[in-house]
Amino acid sequence: MKSAVKRYGERTFLQFGERNITYTEFDLLSGGFANGLSAVGLRKGGKLAIMTPNCEEFVVAWLGAAKIGVLYVPINTEYRGSILAHQLKTADVTHILIDARYLNRVEEVMSEVPKLVKVIVRGDGPVPSMLGGRAAVHTYAHLVSTEDRAPETPISYVDPIAIAFTSGTTGPSKGVLASHCHVVTFARDWIRAVGFPEGGAIYSPLPLFHAIAAWLGVVPAMLSGGRIALADRFSASSYWDDVRGYNADVAHGVFAMVPILLKQPERPDDGNQPARVFYTGRRDAAFERRFNCKPVEVYGSTETGIVTMTPAGEEPAVGSSGKPNAESFEVMIANDDDDAVPTGEVGEILIRPRQPFAMFSEYYGMPAATVIAYRNQWFHSGDFARMDADGNIFFADRKKDAIRRRGENISSYEVENAVLRHPEVFECAAVAVKSDVSEDEVKIVVVRRPGSDLSSQMLWEFCDASMPRFWIPRFIEFRNELPRTANHKVQKHLLRPNEAGAELYERPVPTARNV
Repeated sequence: MKSAVKRYGERTFLQFGERNITYTEFDLLSGGFANGLSAVGLRKGGKLAIMTPNCEEFVVAWLGAAKIGVLYVPINTEYRGSILAHQLKTADVTHILIDARYLNRVEEVMSEVPKLVKVIVRGDGPVPSMLGGRAAVHTYAHLVSTEDRAPETPISYVDPIAIAFTSGTTGPSKGVLASHCHVVTFARDWIRAVGFPEGGAIYSPLPLFHAIAAWLGVVPAMLSGGRIALADRFSASSYWDDVRGYNADVAHGVFAMVPILLKQPERPDDGNQPARVFYTGRRDAAFERRFNCKPVEVYGSTETGIVTMTPAGEEPAVGSSGKPNAESFEVMIANDDDDAVPTGEVGEILIRPRQPFAMFSEYYGMPAATVIAYRNQWFHSGDFARMDADGNIFFADRKKDAIRRRGENISSYEVENAVLRHPEVFECAAVAVKSDVSEDEVKIVVVRRPGSDLSSQMLWEFCDASMPRFWIPRFIEFRNELPRTANHKVQKHLLRPNEAGAELYERPVPTARNV
């Protein structure tokens, strides 16, 4: 930040609606918030959870915390109940910045997060002085208005900046401990992948609690003396108007947005927009012709960064995610014994960095999971792919049981745990099924308790009240039992096809202008 302020001080850095914030102004805001955090007891190595919609305060809090070595823990604003408690507890969160509308969710789990002692509220209206009988409540406005002297905490590139949770695919979600070096390497590789120019502009309607908007939006803009315009949510009907209004070079999105945008009514000015690149999406000729914008596809994760890419200006092999990003990583396609498979054969993607701290440091508080992931000095991605003779990587499938729905990674394990809380559910399994839009839909296969008359409508009402919207299953199927192996593991591949004669219910997809 110091370097960016010195070089680009009076340039616009951050945009929300009509509000434009320069590098100098942002430096003062984030410095003031850093001092406010120090005043309420946060020190280097402390943990600040952030649970707000896209807003100025999120970015100020995250980078203000970074100035004094405090780690930020981004929380999905859909989370509540067990998943919210798990992430706050696992990350050792002591302080949280939260939008006023979500206060009741934290209050409901206070007994499960004993380390949480300070709550900072963003938003208007009265707030309680205490939460859960023990956590003191402050307002963001009060903290950010403290003295604007520059924080003096020494920060190194090896210091951690975040604990970012990924979806738990074979167990509870894991907190990725990321260093400053990892986040900056991730951003620099993104700059190369999209050909982002100095002083360029990014438009992002994606949530800041995800890496794309934050680490591949805010950070690259700062490194390049550019600006980022953030919307509060994705709107298919106004997406390209926003891109035009902010004169963006790069438009953020996810794979699922490509068909959604193509389904919008055609307009004469569809191709008259400034963005050269849509990140991230598979190449789509119809999309490129209509919107005069090229989707860029890479392969990577929160743990790794950008593992494969096609350098800007080059054409990727059809259907590929590019070639290994050799500047930052070694990549191998391997069998279950971690030996390289022959060219063209499918295996697991294994990765290791070419410089220290360029990948995540560990799964925070989960040493066993870290050792398993990093065995034999390679990070095991859990994803299958093949490599052709020219080095192009073609993604094949997820090795684990993750579900990806409308840009969100969903843990089947955590969906199952949420459904199992219903007293009439004996056992269940969540699987991905093909979507008629893109990516996956969620299907839950349920075995009722003996004598239960649990209906699909009753279960959907339970899900509405107890889980994030994007977890809620599109399909519910009731069976008498779940298919298992001799070792009693559920055979999920047998659950994706509908069982003949089983009770299968589909919930209609609501229609709306905004997705």
